[in-house]
Amino acid sequence: MKDKKWVPLLIGVVIIGLLAAGYAALLRQNLESGHRSVAMAVVYDEVANLARMNGISTVEALQMYGDGGVGTVLLKETTVRDAAQDGEFVSKTGSELLILNENGIVDSLGEDFRRQIKPDYRYLMFPNQESYERVRGHLAAKGVPLQTWDHEGLFIIETGMHWASVEMVGTGFPERAVDDVQAAGLDVMVQVRTWNQVSAEGLNFVFSAIQNIPNLTGVAFNDPVLPGVPGLIKSLTYETQKLDVPIVQIEFSNQVGLTKLGLLLDKNVLRLHSLTLEEDAKRNFDLASMVDRYALAASERNIRVLLLHTYSKADAPDMLQFNLQLTEKVGNRLAAEGLQLGEASVLEPLALSRLVLFVIGLGVIAGGMLLAFVIGWGRAAPYLGLAGLLIWTALLAVDVVNPARKLMAFAAVVIFPTLALALNVRREGAPPLRCVLLLLRTSLFSLVGAVLMVGLLADVGFMLKLDQFTGVKLAHVIPLALVAVIFFFRSDGGRSGWQQRVQSFLDQPVLVKFAVAAGFVLVALLVYVSRTGNESAAISSLELQFRTMLDTLLGVRPRTKEFLLGYPLLLLLFYLGFRDNRYQPLLLAGVIGQVSLVNTYAHIHTPLLVSLLRSFNGLWLGIIGGLLLIVMWRLGVRLAEKYIYQESGVRSQESE
Repeated sequence: MKDKKWVPLLIGVVIIGLLAAGYAALLRQNLESGHRSVAMAVVYDEVANLARMNGISTVEALQMYGDGGVGTVLLKETTVRDAAQDGEFVSKTGSELLILNENGIVDSLGEDFRRQIKPDYRYLMFPNQESYERVRGHLAAKGVPLQTWDHEGLFIIETGMHWASVEMVGTGFPERAVDDVQAAGLDVMVQVRTWNQVSAEGLNFVFSAIQNIPNLTGVAFNDPVLPGVPGLIKSLTYETQKLDVPIVQIEFSNQVGLTKLGLLLDKNVLRLHSLTLEEDAKRNFDLASMVDRYALAASERNIRVLLLHTYSKADAPDMLQFNLQLTEKVGNRLAAEGLQLGEASVLEPLALSRLVLFVIGLGVIAGGMLLAFVIGWGRAAPYLGLAGLLIWTALLAVDVVNPARKLMAFAAVVIFPTLALALNVRREGAPPLRCVLLLLRTSLFSLVGAVLMVGLLADVGFMLKLDQFTGVKLAHVIPLALVAVIFFFRSDGGRSGWQQRVQSFLDQPVLVKFAVAAGFVLVALLVYVSRTGNESAAISSLELQFRTMLDTLLGVRPRTKEFLLGYPLLLLLFYLGFRDNRYQPLLLAGVIGQVSLVNTYAHIHTPLLVSLLRSFNGLWLGIIGGLLLIVMWRLGVRLAEKYIYQESGVRSQESE
């Protein structure tokens, strides 16, 4: 390494950056440790239907759920179609009214009304004024043209709008449902529908009605696009803010406008997870799998609202008892995980100054300079460091903090695994114990990048997935390419320059076996990339069972790429030594393990202690696997030598 005078200084800067990142990680850990209260919720309409099936009142059914640990009821905003099916009104076309004139309704309203009936219009007739006022208010606020009449306790809404469009308009939350939840002593969470032609006045009407609902704990949204987005996002923020409750982010549901709304509300957001009825029907989860699913969401992804639907199982004919048993078992499992049932806890803001971020970023820049020295770019290292410093300072100064954070975090997860392998992989082999120490040291160097990334992304926005670490797939691929290039030039011991090395490589003939091997490597790389990132490839049922088994046995499942692939093969490489490019497959497998180790911490929504335990489990299992692999290699070599010796003996006897 040239210009060794730089090395102590750069190591010192990395250590200072680590201290700053450790401070940020400690703030995050303190925040997560107080964020332990989880709410179990059920859907009102589903519980009401279950109650009717069992011949009990909805309030009784809700109280039974409450005794099992459920504290919140989700009220989905009813549509015009829902209200008609629930018997809140009777819907007739004008033609039907004129022809049928049931019970003399038309005649009782007088000749003047009869003359105004339009055959192709729709007439909604309410016996209850409270329901009528609610539905009429929502239809008017949501731009549905209408006219109304009332006569001796009968209330009528007329609309000429196409019925298929009117049917899907939200009508608020029925008074009966709100009263039932209150009578059961449970909290309320509402789910608001979007509508066409949203106006500021319409938003005000809808949210003013929600403001009157007692024991409100959160507001969710029903549709892919939030009402008023994007034009009226500020009005939506203002109306939501008046409710003084968090908005609800539904996991795996990318709703347009929710991230922006969450940031405008100062990240006052709850994350909700649910196993949908459609998903359960498709995969037919058993009770234990359902409990695992909900428990992992709460313990490993900081989900604080678990929405339990009413599931139907062929082997459990009593739906009510099955679902009550599910709630009880989920509650018990949460308690075993150190969580408590109650009102969902909301993350408090995490304040981190730009000065702390700046110092952490300096650690990353210093790491990049060290890598430049290691790979032989000593002359360019100071200039690269200066460029990185100027860019980092400018980004923080012009108030693009989050993009700057993500850019520097990306640099950290690329630089340090590459540096770790470049420093620790040698041409000479080592005894098994020394190999274990080398693996631990390599992983420790890689974890420097993880700690710096954790510090850079220590923010509630990242913890709530309102913002995310970007470039995950690139962060998995670039270190592979860098390490492959570095060791390609090292393979001849540095006896020739890079120009000669490249020219020699290009002059080599392409053999079929190498073309086939390259094809296999390409396929493996495609599979590897598809299995990384926020949207990874589908997982087989067998692998899901294997993961569940690991979760059950170890508490936190380690990454398969680490303990089954990366660590064992890297240990074997340390044992054999990187003698030439024939050992590239072992080296690249080792890179995969180190990159996976660092990127574990890119899942900022996962509690920090869970990520640490995941890494620990992966490391000790990988060491055991690697030692077994070394033993198998030695046995294989001995058997091969014995076979070769016997073959040579037979040939010598034959020649005599």
